[in-house]
This record gives sequence, structure tokens and C-alpha cells, in this order.
Amino acid sequence: MLRTLEADRIRSAALTAQILDLEKSLSALRLEHAEVQSRLDSYKYPVLTLPTESVSKIFLHVPSPYPGVPSLIETRSLASLTCVCRKWRDIALSIPSLWRAINLFNQDTPLQQRAHICDLWLKRSRSCSLSIEFNGIGGGVLAISKIIELIAPHRPRLKHLKLFVNNLDVCAFYWQGTMPVLHHLDLDVLCFSSELVSFGGLPLLRSVVLNGVASQSVRLPWAQLTSLVLHKVTLEAFIPILSQTSNLLHCELHLRNPVFDSDGVATVPFLESLVLKAQQDDHPAFEYLKFFITPALSNLTIPERFLGLEPLRSLTDFIPKSGGKLRDVCITGRKLVPKNLYREALQSVPRLSFSQREFSGRAGEDDLELESDYDSSVAANTD
Repeated sequence: MLRTLEADRIRSAALTAQILDLEKSLSALRLEHAEVQSRLDSYKYPVLTLPTESVSKIFLHVPSPYPGVPSLIETRSLASLTCVCRKWRDIALSIPSLWRAINLFNQDTPLQQRAHICDLWLKRSRSCSLSIEFNGIGGGVLAISKIIELIAPHRPRLKHLKLFVNNLDVCAFYWQGTMPVLHHLDLDVLCFSSELVSFGGLPLLRSVVLNGVASQSVRLPWAQLTSLVLHKVTLEAFIPILSQTSNLLHCELHLRNPVFDSDGVATVPFLESLVLKAQQDDHPAFEYLKFFITPALSNLTIPERFLGLEPLRSLTDFIPKSGGKLRDVCITGRKLVPKNLYREALQSVPRLSFSQREFSGRAGEDDLELESDYDSSVAANTD
């Protein structure tokens, strides 16, 4: 027993000595750690030494150029700027123009979350003009109404508005007031409304994009438009609209198959650029140019099938109606008439080009063909 106690006393003394040594080592490590941490804390990353004004200018280049709307989910989204550090968050939230373009179009983001984003960004944008894109397809009426209710009080700030909805009935009640700075309106509607929808006063509206259903569902100040794009429209639908666009400068029509040979003619006195595209690849040959009187037209893009069964005659008959001011003609799609015959018939047109591409889509090899033919046509007309 005495031997055991003596051994424990010896072992205890050894452990005490070992603990003291370790505590000295730990104390030294803690001191070194504090010195290292102090140096780290005193270090400022170069980007954080930039003046607030410089950081603000950099932040303004993160989103797409206004009125383009930024992505809500990409790494470079605006929300990511608020998550780096407190300084960046404070700077980002202090720039109202950073939050003036609101993307509510991504269907992968639930409507409830989009409503929260909408409310947040509307507040952050303060008094800035707004660009808003909203996709309500597939959402419940109540959820869509909630987002529309959030946007409606900010009508006086709306400058660019894009809506993709089942119908405009759910929106009609909220858009009765004036939108004094609205410049661009884009409507894609799936179903006809119960009656024509009026968007109230739109004194600065100049640019409009509509699909076929929307074009027959809204009442707009057509006479003040300078740019108009119509998707999925028929002959009998676009003629009455164009007849009212007395100040139009640019027009792009994506046409569906004609239902009948209309007797109407659209006179657009100041139109400078006209682009015609087929909506379906089985669109029959049909002579569309006879329905236009465009004395100021300078640029024309048209599929050969839209020149009817006699493309050369259709063009040569149309040129006098353009006041002889056509400077640039592009023939798109599959061609039955040889290019040299076009050049012989259109010697008064300085620039004649051709492209395989007839429908909306990504740029590709067809654009290379367009450029090649464009160059050769310039050379031919120069000679």
C-alpha cells in the first residue's frame, strides 16, 4: 500500500511538471496566434480600400444595361452583392438605380418568392423609373393578382413593362390609371379578354410588342407609336392597326397564314424600316407588299414567299409606292428566283442581300451567307 502511494506521488509530480510545460507552450502559441490574427485584422483587401463612389460605379455594371432585367439566380445577380460583406451590402442598398429593373419572368422561381422580390426591389428603387418583366403563366389568379397589386401603385414610375399572362382580365382593373412615363409595352397573352382593355393615359408610349391575341385585346394610342412588333398576326388583323400608326418608323410583323385576300391597304407615311417574317414554315406563297403604302421606306426585309408567285414583279411594283427611297432590301428564306435576276430587277436599290434565315432564331451560318451576299451586292452596284 505504501509503495503504491509513493508511486502515485511521483507520477503526480511528473504530470504536474508536464502540464506546466504544456501550459507554457500553449501560452506561447496563444501569443503567436494573437499576433498573427492582429496582422490579419489590420489587413485590408485592395477592393475594400476603394472609395465608395468607385464601388458604386462598378456595381452599376453588374446588371444588364437598363432597361434589361438582371437574372435572379445567376452568381452575378444583384442579390449576391449584398451577401459578400456589410460594406458591400450598404453600398448596394444605397443605389436606387441598381434595383429599378425587376425580373419576375423566371418560372423556376415560385410566384410567392417573386412577389417578395418584387416588393423588396420596388422599395429599394425608391423614385427611379422602372423596368418590369412578369410571367404569370401557370400561376394561380390570387398569386398573380398579388404581384399586379404590388406593381400597380408604381404606375407613375413604369417606363418599360413586359407581361406574359393567360388573359388581361386579371390586370385590367389595376391599369386604369395614367402611366405618364411608360415608353415600351410588351404583351404576350394566351386568351382573349372579355372586353377591350385600356391601359389609361400613356402619353410617352412609343414602342409596343404584341402577340396576335394581345393586339386584339387592348386599346392603345396607335398614332403616337414609332416602333411596333406584332407576333402571330394575320393579314386582316394587322391592316386595321397599321392604318392607325401614322407616325410609325419601324415595324416588324411575324405573320400567320392569311385567311382571306383583304381589300384593305395600310398607309404608313413615315415608316422607314419594315421587317416581315413567317410564323410557320408552311406559310403559303402570298403577295403581302400590295397591302402596304410606305412612301418613306428605306429598309425592307421580306421572305421570298411573301412576294407571291411573281417575286420580281411584286418588288418592282412596290418600289414606286416606297417613293423610290429604298436603300436596303434583304430577301430571306428559300429562293426560287436566282440572285442575279434580283440584282438586275433592283438596280435602283444600293444594297441588296440574301439570307437563308426566315424565322426568329439564333444567329448562325445563315448570317455568314447574309454578310457574303451583302458584300457582293455592294460591289455589283458599285460597278
